[in-house]
Formats: sequence, C-alpha cells, structure tokens
Amino acid sequence: MTLQDITLPVTYEWGQQHALLFSPQLAQRLAELHAEFGRPDCIAMPTRLTDGRLMLSADILTAVEPGGWLHEMWEAADKSVLLPNVEVIPWADAVALLPPGDAE
Repeated sequence: MTLQDITLPVTYEWGQQHALLFSPQLAQRLAELHAEFGRPDCIAMPTRLTDGRLMLSADILTAVEPGGWLHEMWEAADKSVLLPNVEVIPWADAVALLPPGDAE
C-alpha cells in the first residue's frame, strides 16, 4: 500500500507498527521542503535499506496534522508526487530490509 491509501490522521500506535519507504530522490525533495518549511530543531533522519530505499517510522505521520511540527511542510508538499511514491509496510517487513547489524 502507499500513502495515498492511508486516511489521516493515524494513531501513534498504528504508526509504530508501520514503516514508510521511499526513494533517495524523494528523500532529497523532502529535505528541500524541510529546509524551507521545517523546524530546524526537529529533523527526521531516514535509514537506508539494503534495496537502496530509505525508511522512516510511520509514526511521523502524526506530526503532519495541524499543530504538528511537520504540518507546514506537509501542506507545501506536492501530494500527487508524494502520496503514490511512499510505500507503507509493516514494521517487521521493513526491519528485514535493514543492513546486517542495523536491526532495531
């Protein structure tokens, strides 16, 4: 499933059970948006997976809601690009894609 299949808001507990996977190119665009709209004291650092994609815990989706530290950035993002290009998978499946020694 992708982010376009998710209905926001999600609970923190749901987010902890899922991971967001995306390309390095999308990560670069998100970093650009964060530089413009994000808070410098709150930075999400994705983890590189063995297949070259990057991963974040889906609990970060709780921060895109109004009042959240990523809300302004979320509002500025092009959802037609973002939503279909972020895969949402169970956390255990994402952990299986971590490089050896990085399993959390």
